[in-house]
Parts: sequence; C-alpha cells; structure tokens
Amino acid sequence: MVSESLKEKIYKELSRGTRALSNPKRMELLDLLSNKAWSVEELSKELSMSVANTSQHLQVLKSARLVKTSREGNFIFYSIADDRVLRLIAAVRELGFSRYAEVEKLITDFKVHKNILESLTLDDLMKRSAKEKILLIDVRPRDEYQAGHIPKAVSVPLSQLKKKIHQLPKGKTIVAYCRGPLCVMAVEAVKILQGKKIKAVRMEDGYVEWKLKQLETIGSGPAFKNG
Repeated sequence: MVSESLKEKIYKELSRGTRALSNPKRMELLDLLSNKAWSVEELSKELSMSVANTSQHLQVLKSARLVKTSREGNFIFYSIADDRVLRLIAAVRELGFSRYAEVEKLITDFKVHKNILESLTLDDLMKRSAKEKILLIDVRPRDEYQAGHIPKAVSVPLSQLKKKIHQLPKGKTIVAYCRGPLCVMAVEAVKILQGKKIKAVRMEDGYVEWKLKQLETIGSGPAFKNG
C-alpha cells in the first residue's frame, strides 16, 4: 500500500537522528557542543581523540542535522543545530537515568568514589536561596561562561579557583556548577573549597539544564538571592 510505503520512508528518515546518537563518543560531543561552539581541534584535545576520528563523528552528526557549522577565519566551528537538539539529548539522558539500572549504579558508584555527600538541582537552589545567602559560581572554562551562563553566576574557572579563593565573600554558601550531571569540574571545585573550610555544595544541573527550564516555562530564568 502507498500509505505503508510512505510510513516506512518517514520512519527511515526519522531514524537518522537516533542512528547518529548510537555512538557514545557522539553523545559526548553533543554534550560539549551544548555549552558552546568548538573547533575540531579543540574537541579532539578535549576528548583525547584524533582529529580524524573527531571529524568523522562530527560529520555523522552534521549529516543527521544535529549540529551546524560556521567559519571564523581559517577555522570551522561546530555547534548544536537548535534548541530541539538540547531537548533530545536531555530526553535520552533522562530515559537512561530513570530506566536503566546499569546507569543508576554507575552514577551511585561515581558519587561514592568522589565522596559526593550533597548535591543540588536548580529547584533545590531556588529553595535554599530563600533561606540563606548563596553565591553561584560557574567553574567551566571562561569561554563557555561567555557563550552562556546562569544569570547571576560568577565565572571562577576551576583552573583559577585556588588563586581566587581569597576573593570569595565570607558568610555565603558557595554553589558550584559546570556542564551538568556528568561533569566532574564542580566536584573538584567543591573539594578545593571544603578543604579551605568554605561551605560549598555541588549543583548537578548546569547551564544547559537551566536553558531547557526556560524553554519549558517560556519565561525568565529562576531568580535567586545571592545577597
């Protein structure tokens, strides 16, 4: 039947996106690209992968129209195609976190190994900011902060944190965030701060999670009191 043929063709086209997501390295690339635009060389270094392999994975993502490119001088930069891709990545992650026992165990083991006793979500941050003075710090590299960050967050890259600890205000709870639930930069930041007897907590959510929340509410970002 014509209708069956049409359905088969449409499903075949729709599967292009899921096929592109079927490789763990491509999912990791999308996670990075969710935060800012990257060149092939930058991504290759970040993932400790050859430029050739990185480029190959990016071409698959581009062919599936999950990423787009732009040119700056002699460099080609890759970025997420649009906000719908962010929703797709979030949906895949949420499905895995909630439905796959193996993923849940990996995350639990990770938290035990990193000695993560407490962590916050964006909603938790809202509630705590009503009770205590909060300073939200973004510990990602500065270029990621400049590409987009949670309102009122202060940029304190992890690589500079030890030098800038004395600049942090006293009497506030420091909440550190980075690239999201699978990022370890905020974990390391909290360890450094707590080692200096500073009250600090890791936030699991990152800028992308905040952005998705805004897309859901179609309103302004979550406001919190930072004293």
